[in-house]
Amino acid sequence: MRNVFAPVLTLVLLICSVLVNSVFANESNGMVVENSYARESIPGTTISSAYMTLNNVSKNNLRLIAASSSVSDRVEIHEHTMENGLMKMRQREYVEILAKDSTVFQPSGFHLMIFDLKQPLKAKENIKITLHFDDESSIDVNYLVKGLKQKKHHHH
Repeated sequence: MRNVFAPVLTLVLLICSVLVNSVFANESNGMVVENSYARESIPGTTISSAYMTLNNVSKNNLRLIAASSSVSDRVEIHEHTMENGLMKMRQREYVEILAKDSTVFQPSGFHLMIFDLKQPLKAKENIKITLHFDDESSIDVNYLVKGLKQKKHHHH
């Protein structure tokens, strides 16, 4: 008897990988969002952070000026910087994404801080954050919540 589960499993895994690596595009302003994820909240805290790559495929500079979400009433744009040998985090009013360029939001750089979570973020959940731009456009982006413990690569 032929195993029918292998092709079905392959298809399911393919669909899952496409969904996890999905790309969000706003055709009106030319912004493409890739590799979006949020961090699982640390037990006992009400904060998290979110990361992504913003690709501006338009011929105009765009500014990310705000973010909003149903998981929190307070989502802010932040940046880590090194100052006199110390890492500092400060809120930014906006992040400019140059025309035909990309900006990476990552740990120790630009990121979204999510304060006053209405409930803890758990690994493998998906949350939606709406990004707002200075041209009055916005884009809804799904963020996969990644766990606090990341797998380590073992070299043999």
